[in-house]
Amino acid sequence: MTTAPSPSTSPSPVPLLDGRTIGIAYHAIAAVRDRLLASHGLTFHRSVALKAIADGLDRAGAVDRVAATLKIDPARAHTLLDELTDAGLLAGARPSLTDRGAELQRAFTDAVAALTERLYGDLPASEREVAARALTHVTARADTELAAPAPARPA
Repeated sequence: MTTAPSPSTSPSPVPLLDGRTIGIAYHAIAAVRDRLLASHGLTFHRSVALKAIADGLDRAGAVDRVAATLKIDPARAHTLLDELTDAGLLAGARPSLTDRGAELQRAFTDAVAALTERLYGDLPASEREVAARALTHVTARADTELAAPAPARPA
């Protein structure tokens, strides 16, 4: 008499890399990220804008990066920078971080580094490299789709 293997000993199916798997992972990671951001008084969009200035970009460069990263209109990127200025995190015509902005950026960057280690740290480097290549290709294809005219709506 043969018996079926117990569920605990049968191999797990290998998940497919598809839109559903990517979407589920994205939303799980985004929920953790957003909770972390909220504890620092930031939104994701504002954190991207703050990082652009922390990286030394001038306003035009920051607007370009923020708009491209977030897939938003440049006017919205300008608004994000204005919001950070109004919040006392940026100052100057060529924006730079205020002391408060630099402190917040440092604290958030450290928190993200710790989160990244908890989420990805024990994954083999080879698997992380393959996943990064696949996601980079998917992102490039999505960017191409976004650059093309939107499909016409059915009448």
